[in-house]
Amino acid sequence: MSIDLQGSTASKTFHQNALKAADKAFQLLITGPNPLSVDARSIGHGAPQRPIDLGELKTLLLSSKADDELKDTVWAHLVRRSRAGGPAWVIGCVGVAMPGLKNLAARTTQGCPAHVVDDIVSEMVTYFVAQLRRIDLDPPNILPRLLLWAKKGALRVRARELASIEICADLPEPVALDTEPFMVLAEAVRCRIITSDEAKLINATRLEGQALRAYAGRLGVPADRLYKRRRAAEARLARAIEEGQVSVSCDGPASNLAC
Repeated sequence: MSIDLQGSTASKTFHQNALKAADKAFQLLITGPNPLSVDARSIGHGAPQRPIDLGELKTLLLSSKADDELKDTVWAHLVRRSRAGGPAWVIGCVGVAMPGLKNLAARTTQGCPAHVVDDIVSEMVTYFVAQLRRIDLDPPNILPRLLLWAKKGALRVRARELASIEICADLPEPVALDTEPFMVLAEAVRCRIITSDEAKLINATRLEGQALRAYAGRLGVPADRLYKRRRAAEARLARAIEEGQVSVSCDGPASNLAC
């Protein structure tokens, strides 16, 4: 299954995100003299009676020959291996699920600004991987249930990001048009509306377009904490501008923002 992202906003960053990185790692695992493989003789349900690498297994699951029983048997096997076999098998699960994950990424990032896409896809993969350790393997539809959790993660970040963007969109138009955004942040720090760290966060993830999750990783801070901190800071900033508390025409330097 191929996902055409050409021409969408998501296509600008899709090649850089966590899903693409996982796909590259998966390709390395299934190439060479010792590819990551399963003994399909233990799977049954029409699977080839020989060892097959996970690339061939993925192709098999996408074929019309694969019924629901085969899919669930394979996924139960893969999830168990991911729990006992270490990171390679976790990547293997992501790689075999790649067609579904790419389709999900295309749908959940549609219409999103480029800098938001990376965070959405990263959270989607994070939720998928986390659920490998928790999912009940007895009920049917194992992969659809894994993808449902991945979708929840993606939509969670999408909702937060777009809500924050709406807050920024509510800033008075004269500020957006007549004043450099960085200067507004610097003045807000001087007037003690937001902190220097909050200004850096807004500058990096809004003005420079850095992915918030990547920014959080560099700081060693949970991304959820930074989402809340940024949203609160932007809300205070919006109110301050509307009430005339922040203006770069105020007396005093607007240079207290140390980057």
